[in-house]
Amino acid sequence: MDDYKFVDHTQVRDRLSQTCRLSVAAFAEHDPAPSFDDAYTEWFLRRPGSSAARCVAALDGEQMVSMALVAIQPVQIGSELVECGIIDTVATHPQHRRRGLARRLMCMAHEIIQEEGADAAILYTSPQDHSHLFYQQLGYETRSNCRLLNGKRPEVGGTLSVRRANESEHGEITEMLNDFYASYEGYAPLDEELWAWRKTERALGSEVDILVAEADGEIAATCTSHVTPLLQAQPSAVATISDFASREDLCDGLDALNSLLAAASQADLACAWDAIDPICDLFQMAGFVKEADEVSMVLPLSDKAQEAVKSRRGPWYPMVESICGV
Repeated sequence: MDDYKFVDHTQVRDRLSQTCRLSVAAFAEHDPAPSFDDAYTEWFLRRPGSSAARCVAALDGEQMVSMALVAIQPVQIGSELVECGIIDTVATHPQHRRRGLARRLMCMAHEIIQEEGADAAILYTSPQDHSHLFYQQLGYETRSNCRLLNGKRPEVGGTLSVRRANESEHGEITEMLNDFYASYEGYAPLDEELWAWRKTERALGSEVDILVAEADGEIAATCTSHVTPLLQAQPSAVATISDFASREDLCDGLDALNSLLAAASQADLACAWDAIDPICDLFQMAGFVKEADEVSMVLPLSDKAQEAVKSRRGPWYPMVESICGV
């Protein structure tokens, strides 16, 4: 450990390129993994609630060999809106693993989160990966079991008319999503900044389609389709479907879903939903199959968070930017 320097990202030279290179080195063994490039990494580092001072790294000389990214956002936990430190991209270069770097960085991240006045830390990991046990040893509790689902764009969609949303409708869709997911744990309510980062200010090559299905001249359902380039021997891409919401008074949920999926930009589709979420059932009825599991984990850091985790309000809202890298 004496050979390493532990710092926040304000002290990382060429932070953008180093973050990109380390992500490629650390996640190349995952199949598939998102295709990391400077444009994607620059977008991800602009995540609302994040900053260079909140992210941590281990340096070997000037080279970043381990990192953890932190963003602080209000997130629904139990029946409370809790200020949370979202920890992402905990990554160590293969040549520097098993030296306690991630543990040291996680402790630094927790200190920063508490110093910033947040009440809890949350993250995502595979329950089959050794990191799940590692996070449990740090005090994290598994809060939900999410399913990563794969499917195909249907050749024949549902009965609703589907189109891309107009910019003038973004406020209406924001309100619709905030209302629809108000009872979901893990949901960070959308404001203008978070909406822009997730939807309209994306990196080139990771474009977003905000789709709406109409009934009786009103928006009856919506979803977002993200193009996700994959890091594979042969270049490929999937459309990751997120933020599905429908109005029961205007449409049937499965019909709305099939209508929207038929308008996706890619033939190969992917999504992530809590296993207990009725939306997960809808996607499986639409022909999606489970590819893998992912769990959300929570570490309470205050009395408020300790009280919040005692209750469970609804399904968990998986943050696809944290799970799928989109």
